[in-house]
Amino acid sequence: MKHLFCVLFFIIISLSCIALPRGTTHQEFPVNGQVVGQAETYYPNPVENTVSDKINLSREEWIPIDSLQLNTIIRAGNQYGMQFNSMSQTMQWFSGMGQLIPEALAAINKSPVWVQADLQNVFSQLNSNKQLVWSAIINDAVDPYIDEIAFSIAHSSPQYLTSNYSDPALIVENAQMLYTIDAELPYVQIINYGNSVSDPGYYSTTTYFKTTADSQVVQMEVPRDIYYWYIVHPKITDEIPAYINPALTESNTNHSNNIVPPPEGQFWRTYLYDVQEDTYPSLRDTLMQCQTAFNRNGVAGDAIRAVQWWINHTLSFTSNAERPHQPVRIYRKHFGRCGEYADYTSAAARIALIPCTSILSSSTDHTWNEFWEDGWVQWEPVNGYINTPLVYENGWGKVFGSVFEIRSDGYLTPVTDRYSQGLATITIAVKDSLNHPIDGARVILAIFDTTYLVDMIGFTDNNGIVVFTVGENRHYFARVESSVGIFPTNPGTYLNLVDNSLDGGEYAFQMVLTLPKPVPQNTQIPVPIDDTDDWRFAIEFNTPSQIIYGRVTWDDLSANGSAPYFYKTLDIPGRVNLLMTDADNYLFYSIDHTASAFNMQSDVTSGSAVFNIPNNNNWYAFLDNSSQVANAQLVTGAMFYQHYGVANDDPILPTAEVYLYPNYPNPFSMETSIKFNAPKASWVKLSIYNIKGQKVRTLLDSKSKSGLNFISWDGTDDENNQAGNGIYYYQLTIGSKTITHKMLLLR
Repeated sequence: MKHLFCVLFFIIISLSCIALPRGTTHQEFPVNGQVVGQAETYYPNPVENTVSDKINLSREEWIPIDSLQLNTIIRAGNQYGMQFNSMSQTMQWFSGMGQLIPEALAAINKSPVWVQADLQNVFSQLNSNKQLVWSAIINDAVDPYIDEIAFSIAHSSPQYLTSNYSDPALIVENAQMLYTIDAELPYVQIINYGNSVSDPGYYSTTTYFKTTADSQVVQMEVPRDIYYWYIVHPKITDEIPAYINPALTESNTNHSNNIVPPPEGQFWRTYLYDVQEDTYPSLRDTLMQCQTAFNRNGVAGDAIRAVQWWINHTLSFTSNAERPHQPVRIYRKHFGRCGEYADYTSAAARIALIPCTSILSSSTDHTWNEFWEDGWVQWEPVNGYINTPLVYENGWGKVFGSVFEIRSDGYLTPVTDRYSQGLATITIAVKDSLNHPIDGARVILAIFDTTYLVDMIGFTDNNGIVVFTVGENRHYFARVESSVGIFPTNPGTYLNLVDNSLDGGEYAFQMVLTLPKPVPQNTQIPVPIDDTDDWRFAIEFNTPSQIIYGRVTWDDLSANGSAPYFYKTLDIPGRVNLLMTDADNYLFYSIDHTASAFNMQSDVTSGSAVFNIPNNNNWYAFLDNSSQVANAQLVTGAMFYQHYGVANDDPILPTAEVYLYPNYPNPFSMETSIKFNAPKASWVKLSIYNIKGQKVRTLLDSKSKSGLNFISWDGTDDENNQAGNGIYYYQLTIGSKTITHKMLLLR
């Protein structure tokens, strides 16, 4: 009789999961049920990556005066490069993507090098006040928290960082709490590889003990990116990372009415770990009993089964009108359905320092979880499922279209191959009216199941391609939305793709928009003649990655009037343009992307160029991402501003005025050289200051010779202590004239 009751309870629970909506799935999309035609078949052409000829930039007679190491994300329609001023014969860097304040630059350079491009990209989209707020918590942080704080900011949307809901204290608390929990749990340890002072590529991750299927206890290390995305990140799925009052009923409309500052407001990582309410068990006490993270032999006592036990003893499977997204509120309610369980499970596992994510089938309206253990493992605590991915298809009778994972920033990754025995692929190419590929287009895949339901959202790469991995025996439809236009042109209408997908089927279609996309219209002109070897630009670059830019599908910020966007790096080479031109043509280019330019390289994955600079104009050399509609490109390499001559033998340097040259190298790690010109023997003061205006080192306070003077700084202060990484200012005073430049110390 007891066995029969358990079987009936399992059936009721399973049917409830199937029947009841999650609350934020296909209901949000307009689908009017009208199919307006069949999509065209797509026949792909080979795509070639263009690489320009390499140029030797290392001639000894060219002395670097200033340099910029490239590790930069160039957003669509933007430029990044250098400008030569003929009056002062100096160079300055420029960007079309927003200026960074010194504190933001210091925060970027204090962060691990592998997160710097993302952090720069986010900071450049914030105003100076917001840059100051978010850079301050990095600049004020100490090891071992810096990398976790920097990652959380770098992979939060600018829309969140500028909203009234964000709080820097939460990001700091999140990082510190990781190490507090780590110190108390016996089965896991956070490992720090390097630190912010000694290793530019420093990072952290976790190792934990697990039991193999043959009952051997072994130790496993979590991959770096898995640690940061699925343990560290303070956001789980669609909720706003914020302090939540657990006693307030959460609005189903905006999910933000219970966001309040501490002490009433609580953050999920701290609250769920610390809270002890009535007779409900404590998550901290539960986890402290565990010696392993996961037991493959099925024996209880591991953290995964402990978290599962805790979830089912603090949450019941039912619901009322309120459907909260915030784990703090879900805990206080102590009941929920599939959506609440998925968010709650991710929070509890991440508190336990076990990577965890949410899995969703939008068209069948069900969600569950996966945890990481040398790969992703299916997990649904409410039903006791661990590593039974085909239970939905073979046990519940679900016929999946798409199944996907939701990353913390909202990017959706297809994982249908883990949950469907029969698989097909659907490739969609999006083009404009002139057959140009449309990047960053939002492609909505739908299926038919008594009605039309949104199944998956994808975004096209630089070649206008998106690939969906789908289940068999489904009817598929699609539409595309882009800044260039939408197709079909009536909202909510779709083109038919596949009437009945077959296992192993490979389907390819193209969707052609009715308008042309804007593309640069440039004219290649001869390189201007320069008869004097004096100054030159030198550039060498690569674009190792293209970055999908798209609107987040599910996010509570959207309900509050500010739709966030994600950046997804693809391990596919990107493409940029290289142009050099004069001031007038750069102005034209910045307005309508039309210019006469030289040394042009269009849509290349890497390249190099040099330009001997005539003194009769202001000149620009820059990398450009105006061939793309939406996607960003990661650019690495270096740009140099060089002078012809050897050391002190420099006939063209100014001798009639005080002049302070850019230090070299810059950035530097061990030592940098500072050069200045004194028109006559004078009393000179040369000092180093930090970004707070505090003096770090006095390099000179004495009489100098006339002409060129050189002095080095080894990165130490007046007490011979090593200065920390960051931005410093060197200030030259000769008579009544004071000149200040900045430099970057990066050990």
